[in-house]
Amino acid sequence: MRYDDPRRLFPRIALPGLCGVVNQGELRHASVVDLSASGIRLERPFDPAQARRTVQLEIEVPDVDEVIWATGHVTFAHLRPMGGVHENGQPRLWCRAGIALDNASGRDLRMLRDAVVGIAALRLARGR
Repeated sequence: MRYDDPRRLFPRIALPGLCGVVNQGELRHASVVDLSASGIRLERPFDPAQARRTVQLEIEVPDVDEVIWATGHVTFAHLRPMGGVHENGQPRLWCRAGIALDNASGRDLRMLRDAVVGIAALRLARGR
């Protein structure tokens, strides 16, 4: 966690877990790398047919046992080889993407913010 980064409005917490990404009406899972009240970084296999700049997310709020739905836009995406090729001969790629949350209900955004800030404060107090 970095608190001295002037780009950050909220703390960012490392959070291993899963979230859902909806593209073209299909829910696919992605691994969560870290989470803040205003965005999420996730990883998943890259599928060029499913790639979109705007995505709908299903995010499990840590320590609350609630799921929120949000829409966000991709702020960055880094691709790296995974090994192997697809049926069409294209290489298989792994994608790590940062997504800024654009739209969710006020209740869901407050719940996410409170959970992230609470976990960050607890980890800071513990010295992690």
